Amino acid sequence: NSSGERGLVPGWPSSAPCQTDAACPVAADWQDQNRAVVLFMRPDGGLCNGTLLNNTANDGTPYVLIANHCYQATESQWIFYFNYQRPTCGIDSGLTYQTLTGAMYRAGSYYQDFDLMELDTVPPASYNVFYAGWDHSGTPPQSGASISNPLADVKKISFYDSLATTDTSSETNALCWSNIWVSGILEAVASGAPQFDQNKRVVGHLISGDQTCETVTTEPTLASKFSENWDGTSPSNRLRDWLDPANTAIFLDGYDPNASAV
Repeated sequence: NSSGERGLVPGWPSSAPCQTDAACPVAADWQDQNRAVVLFMRPDGGLCNGTLLNNTANDGTPYVLIANHCYQATESQWIFYFNYQRPTCGIDSGLTYQTLTGAMYRAGSYYQDFDLMELDTVPPASYNVFYAGWDHSGTPPQSGASISNPLADVKKISFYDSLATTDTSSETNALCWSNIWVSGILEAVASGAPQFDQNKRVVGHLISGDQTCETVTTEPTLASKFSENWDGTSPSNRLRDWLDPANTAIFLDGYDPNASAV
């Protein structure tokens, strides 16, 4: 369970020592989902995480789910980092050369703390990305994981193994899933990181939490509910028009653009 050197930002500390590299064997079953997680940097130096999402056309449209509190109207200049992780568990630093610049705002809500962006450029095949599946049924996840770049460090994975409960954020009253990690914690920069359920589908994205390595089993993390962001009053404040225009799917599995046809 090694932390990083200092991440992307000189002078920043490494992530907490109880974080686990996403390249480690404990994350072996989550490597597809790992490839869907991106880190982005705004012109002001702010950083957050996001998740590439599949849509029912399975066509690789590069939609990225982020936290609204990470948004600034400079998205044409945002730099998205792909595969910023160690190549091997605990060894070497992360790749920083797989980047794309620019995105378009598609939908969002201040109150639910979500935005859906679309990258200006489709990630090239060499980046080997994955478009994560999702579930908007609102069924409480029983267990799962989150993958993030805490403190702009290399990717880390956190796990939870108990039923998530419903709570609201203190900032906007967003309806959230509340869960307790059994390993890993939420740290700065991880806002927008995905919450995956036991079926490895996105059911939310992280918006708040305040754990240390000592309080990981007692302090919850809140994730804005994907199910609450599915519907809204118009395409500008809901996900379904972009991810499932016919609004027929309750859940969708992920899409691998580099998978061989069978």
